[in-house]
Amino acid sequence: MKSIKLNFPGLWLITALVSALSSGAVVGIAHAGFMDRVLVIVNEDVITQTEFDHRLSTVLGDIKKSGGTKPEGIEKQLLDGMVSDRLQIQEAKRRGITISDSELENALGRFGSKQGLDAQQLALQVESQGQSFQRFSESVRESLIISRLTEYYARTRVVVPDYEIDGFIAQNDMDDAGAEYQIAHILIKDPQANRELANQAMSELQSGLSFQEAVSKYSEATDAEQGGMIGWRSLDQLPDVFREAVKSVSVGGVTDLLESANGFHILKLIDLKGERDEIIQNEVRHILISSTTDVAKSQAAKKLTKIRQRIVSGEDFSGLARIYSDDSVSAATGGSLGWVSPGEMVPSFEETFKKLPIGEISQPVYTQYGVHIIEVLDRRKKNITDRVIRSKVDNILRRQRAEREFQQWIRELKEQAYIEHVSDPV
Repeated sequence: MKSIKLNFPGLWLITALVSALSSGAVVGIAHAGFMDRVLVIVNEDVITQTEFDHRLSTVLGDIKKSGGTKPEGIEKQLLDGMVSDRLQIQEAKRRGITISDSELENALGRFGSKQGLDAQQLALQVESQGQSFQRFSESVRESLIISRLTEYYARTRVVVPDYEIDGFIAQNDMDDAGAEYQIAHILIKDPQANRELANQAMSELQSGLSFQEAVSKYSEATDAEQGGMIGWRSLDQLPDVFREAVKSVSVGGVTDLLESANGFHILKLIDLKGERDEIIQNEVRHILISSTTDVAKSQAAKKLTKIRQRIVSGEDFSGLARIYSDDSVSAATGGSLGWVSPGEMVPSFEETFKKLPIGEISQPVYTQYGVHIIEVLDRRKKNITDRVIRSKVDNILRRQRAEREFQQWIRELKEQAYIEHVSDPV
């Protein structure tokens, strides 16, 4: 293999060591109290005879268990694979990708439990097969690091275009078009003349008027006497103006006012057949006083406590947010953060508003940005089935593409690396 010399730390020392100790392609390095034979230099690292023997013994043991025979040329294939692995470990290290001791311990625990072994029994089994448990553990750690590097590559270097996701969803019938919705509706005809009437109907529903009563009072549809029941419909059986509305509303919920050429519509989702992924969204606003030191946070908390009391006493939250909040973006809209989905805010902030009753002002909340007071204006369930499906498909296609492109990336790493085959394995 052609060697490409790059300026890696420590490479000159390894090269010097090889030059000093080489004799007919036999090289040794100090390792665990004895001289170990170097087979390949990989940048600033080496692969030794002992490492190779350990890997070969493991592979041949697996082949024997499956009833196979030793493949011809396995030594070369194995050594090439070890070079690729070493390059990946080095690349992971450069990118800060590691596996902690606790993660390794959990992985070994899962490996042992699949065989009905606890940690001590697993160690004894490995040792009984002539392997060092420490070496076995480190080989598991390296496998996990390489797996994490592959995930990093798929996440950061592979892009799946929307048209491929759309095609995969259509080809595999993965969208929620198969769901069925039981719907009731209110129709107010002549949208130009009856906008005010439609707004009145919507307002009364929001104020507590039952949907059944609203149908009797306002609906001009032929099915008004039947409570406005449309019956069960799949998405492809609904008008375009209805589809997104019913997908977004929870069972028992009512849509916003919808307008079509026929008039104004208000829909109620009575029931649903089919799976649906939903999240709870909170409509949130806050006032932030930026602070970093403990003293500044203490002062900010005192100030916000007074502001909170003013709001509780009747002053306008929005007006006070515009005056006092250091979050300039939300301050411009009275402190509004809009509809917030899970995971969009820092944990202490999110945990507070999730437990906060609607309309109540929180006590001061501390985050890395400073101190806040928070109010939840409303809560709703949000249908994210489409988003979940697209995310699943994106992951599938990303992994498929990454598997193809990752090997090319490894070949590029080899071309850029210093790789010196010093001696053949014996």
